[in-house]
Amino acid sequence: MDRETLLLHQVHAAKLATDLSASAVSTWLMWRKRPGAAVLVAHAMAAAGSAVVLRRDLAPLASTGRGRYVLHHMPPWAMAVRYAGQLLAWHGAYRHHPVGIVAGLVIVAAGWSHGLLPRR
Repeated sequence: MDRETLLLHQVHAAKLATDLSASAVSTWLMWRKRPGAAVLVAHAMAAAGSAVVLRRDLAPLASTGRGRYVLHHMPPWAMAVRYAGQLLAWHGAYRHHPVGIVAGLVIVAAGWSHGLLPRR
């Protein structure tokens, strides 16, 4: 599987919906002090979403705004930032600190915002 396909699948509507749902459900489970279930749900839903979307022809996504964005502005470190933000949101939820959840989600958004940074 090539890098372009792996990037494009991240912005497919079904994958985005799955990942957003997984984040919400797993964060709620962390709030309820169920970390094992939270991590399992998050990763299982993400894997299932990827498995379904990666079987589709994603080439048409390359010509959309979100496709062009992810192809040009999603280096591996930006994906790591997104995951780190989710970890922080989970930590905040587990500790019942809403500010921690919000901070984590802001970091996730920052990971998606790489293309908005000024270029040198």
